Amino acid sequence: MKKSIRSIVAVLIALTMMLAFAACNSKNAADTAKTTKATESDQFETATDNDAMEYVSPDGWRVTYDAKTMESMEIDDHAAQFTYIGESAGTNSVEIRYLKDKQPEEVLYDLTSTWTNDQDDIERSEGIFPGTTDKWGFWRELPADEDGSRLGQTAIAGEYNGGVLLFTITSHMSGKDEIDIPVSDAISELINGIQYKDGFKDQKMFDYYAGTYKAAKDNKAYKSIVLNKDHSGVLTDAKGKKTNIMWGSIELTDTDNNKDIEYTIEGDDLMMKVGNNWFEFSK
Repeated sequence: MKKSIRSIVAVLIALTMMLAFAACNSKNAADTAKTTKATESDQFETATDNDAMEYVSPDGWRVTYDAKTMESMEIDDHAAQFTYIGESAGTNSVEIRYLKDKQPEEVLYDLTSTWTNDQDDIERSEGIFPGTTDKWGFWRELPADEDGSRLGQTAIAGEYNGGVLLFTITSHMSGKDEIDIPVSDAISELINGIQYKDGFKDQKMFDYYAGTYKAAKDNKAYKSIVLNKDHSGVLTDAKGKKTNIMWGSIELTDTDNNKDIEYTIEGDDLMMKVGNNWFEFSK
């Protein structure tokens, strides 16, 4: 199935797409949390009497959550699960796991092969990784059925410090906003609020993408394409008009007009498809 690039706004919405997401302007609980003495596990830190809690992973990430609506469970040294404990139609949880020496799409394939026998049922997309403004992530979504359990599954994976950081979201929708919206708010706040206490190193999988690509001599429609390391960029046509873009693994997105453009890179050469025509650029 065709992949699409998510804009930053679309990424935030899609994180809890399975839960009839309602946009929320939540303030990061970490701003108000006052950390006290750690519990028996060094990865757990208790916050204030406003029920804000913090989970700190030895793999360099941390999240905050409201203990009145979410509970956490350490799965192993590299994974933790956060489960909604308020009213809901079924299990609603987020697992965050670090996998060393893996690649995002490899991890996602292994995971989603257990979701369904037909991979075409799974929606694929890409975008800015949660908790960052310049790192890239890959999404897989299996929408909830209208009937039956209304189980929905979402996975988000990104290259992270020598491995992959993976979010696995399991959701059950009731179809009632008064139940589903608080669930989606809690999960969205947790995922979007993730922080990287030890830093998020540069991703290596796109090392050779960034740069300025100039149009070939027979390319009369465009002058250049600039791909910045933070996945932003600029497309300049032959008349000098500049268009802001985002770039992923297989598509450029015209963020001014919300249009996707297929492209490919081989070495120092970039090929971009507009309509039925391919245009060539080189570094």
